[in-house]
Amino acid sequence: MDKNTLSDRFDYLTMAHGVTLRAIGSFSDGELDFRPVPQMRSARELIHHIYAGERGLAQGVRQGRIEADDPKAAELEMAAMTTVAAAQEFARSCHQAALDALGEMSDAEVARIVESPYGSFPAWQFFLFAYDEHWHHRGQLYTYLRLLGKEPPFLYDYEGN
Repeated sequence: MDKNTLSDRFDYLTMAHGVTLRAIGSFSDGELDFRPVPQMRSARELIHHIYAGERGLAQGVRQGRIEADDPKAAELEMAAMTTVAAAQEFARSCHQAALDALGEMSDAEVARIVESPYGSFPAWQFFLFAYDEHWHHRGQLYTYLRLLGKEPPFLYDYEGN
């Protein structure tokens, strides 16, 4: 996959990201800690997972190697997400960091093999992993909203972005 093709895919993720921001905005500040059962991530943890993962994969690819997540850094970032507005800003900044990392890469860098704790793949594949993770975990956020009696934004409402 070349950089232009990957950028096109990420343009679509940016549209989905706009809808996800509105979904995050459907929670109240107090509902960020909602979790359907004790073993599942809270809404706050899901938001962090989606966006810190996107940022981490993109920045790791840009640097040529992806390292294991730092649980202490994650705890600090989640502790700072005290409001829905803070969670949305975290999401925006992480998505922008991923876009910036991709923008700085050449076709050769997009195609090179990158090592990670979960295998070695072409750099572009890690961007697609972030893409898949976004959709998967956004579905969880939608389920949480429904369990809270809220109607999530229409999945493909890109006009509202």
